[in-house]
Amino acid sequence: MPTPFHFEHRFRAPSPAAVLDVVFDAAARAAQDAAVDVASRVVLADEDTAATRRMRFLVHPRRQLPAIARALVKGDLSFEEELVWTKALDRVDYDIRPRVLSGKTHIVARYQLTADGAGQVLRRYQGTATVEVPLIGARIERVIVDDLGRSLAAAAQITQAHIDRRVGP
Repeated sequence: MPTPFHFEHRFRAPSPAAVLDVVFDAAARAAQDAAVDVASRVVLADEDTAATRRMRFLVHPRRQLPAIARALVKGDLSFEEELVWTKALDRVDYDIRPRVLSGKTHIVARYQLTADGAGQVLRRYQGTATVEVPLIGARIERVIVDDLGRSLAAAAQITQAHIDRRVGP
């Protein structure tokens, strides 16, 4: 059974658009990747229309599976990540497919932005992590969710710093 997650962050920003400008900014993405120890991110697709923007990446983290796990588990910690921004809704849907465990791991999430009071934007990031491995799948899902929470907190700090540079604190 998938493990659900829900994370919230507030940004000092004039609008959801100010946050989304940072989300889709290559320099901000590179700073976030550095903060969460991503070794490389390759753009596989980038389609921008009036209604949506779809980006797909191949991401390689710096960290590796422990040696004992590499002997037992197929794949590495790299993953494909697809983002679809529905512009009119200030929403980004994520589909993340880690390569570890030969495709038995899947993360889906929704990143929803809403104006919340004067000069604040609330980001709700929620979804599920699924690992289809008997006996240990739920434990691995919890590790993924914990790691995701740490990564999102680091990314939120960098996003705020980029917003501050663009529009002021």
